[in-house]
Amino acid sequence: MKRSRESLYQMRYYRKKTMDSLRSVVKKLKEEKKLFMDSPEGIAYKKRKLKESGYQQAYREKNREKNRKYQKEYYKLYGQI
Repeated sequence: MKRSRESLYQMRYYRKKTMDSLRSVVKKLKEEKKLFMDSPEGIAYKKRKLKESGYQQAYREKNREKNRKYQKEYYKLYGQI
């Protein structure tokens, strides 16, 4: 089925309008998220999520020896200033 030039133009036009509106929605959502994350509630949220994930504790346990070795080397180089 062959489409007329006008219908193809309309399809492109409305597709472009839809994409533009979606881009603006995404931009607004990103700005709102940034505002929230910079607020005291957002900072508390980040801290709570980090504690819930347990990533830091798991990392420390996994690399305990490596971290101790680094601390000893650091102390040797800079600890006696």
